[in-house]
Amino acid sequence: MAILAASLIIVAALAVGGGLWAKAQIDPAGAPGPKVTVVVPKGASIAAIGDILAKAGVIHDGTLFPLYAKLKGTGVLYPGTYHLARNSPYYTALAALRAGPKLVVDKLVIPEGFTVEQIAQAVAGLPGLHLSASAFLAAASSGTVRSPYEPAGLNNLEGLLFPATYEVSQNDTAIDVLEEMVGAFDDRAAQIGLAAAAEKLGYSPYQVVTVASIVEREAKFPSDFGPVASALYNRLRLGMPLGADSTQTYFLRRTDPTLVPTAAQLDQPSPYNTRLNKGLPPTPISSPGLAALQAATEPPTTSYLYFVETNRDGKLGFASTAAGFAALQSQCKAAGLC
Repeated sequence: MAILAASLIIVAALAVGGGLWAKAQIDPAGAPGPKVTVVVPKGASIAAIGDILAKAGVIHDGTLFPLYAKLKGTGVLYPGTYHLARNSPYYTALAALRAGPKLVVDKLVIPEGFTVEQIAQAVAGLPGLHLSASAFLAAASSGTVRSPYEPAGLNNLEGLLFPATYEVSQNDTAIDVLEEMVGAFDDRAAQIGLAAAAEKLGYSPYQVVTVASIVEREAKFPSDFGPVASALYNRLRLGMPLGADSTQTYFLRRTDPTLVPTAAQLDQPSPYNTRLNKGLPPTPISSPGLAALQAATEPPTTSYLYFVETNRDGKLGFASTAAGFAALQSQCKAAGLC
């Protein structure tokens, strides 16, 4: 009898101790701690979620969490990225998982004239998106997302991602962002009738986009977009090299984004050197905005063959003859721009 009584006392003590332990796990003492990021994968079991929360310090022990969740009626626990406080009660963590992750929406601003490389850096600059520049560039060149204007066999979205302000959330992937940007470009291209305009001009839509991308980088003011486009088409028609330094600069900056090219570098042979090569460069060199696209699809009729920056504000001067070009160069030098 004495042994049985002792055993009962021990069991009772363990029960009381276990209850106290369980209570300390379910509703820990002290205030909640700092928030930590917790990622709950798709298809994770309740036991796995408890382990994830415990390892992150959100709860103290994950072994009791599945039982607690079942007793409370689990419901749907949503996968995703959460920001939860350390030292949280079970009921707080469970309520957050039932509500689902709060989407962190941020604005991704892509200015006109950005390259895919610059867009990748902007994407990587949004901490809530959790995307690296390298991951974005890999997705952009994978061929998973394609533009209807992209030539067959080419996996290069340069010039085909529309510059705009996008709302992105923490659950967006690089593919999601690319699809939205390509879709925005396609909408604008349809709006201005890119395909029909290109056929009328005697070029492919991709070539017209390439012209627009050069216009975007060569001209600062929208009032200069049309004349620049006209000069480029006039040179192409006459078989003259375009002589647009922005194309060679694009090529050189692929390995050094901050490079300011020297005169010697601008003369180096490359597929993008339009001082040396006739015709258009192999790809667009930037993301043209709507104004540049409109200038390239509906260029004004001019006899211009030359354009040079003649004012410090970036305004261009235009000429139709070599003598006129020489006069522009004199203005450029007088302004300290050449």
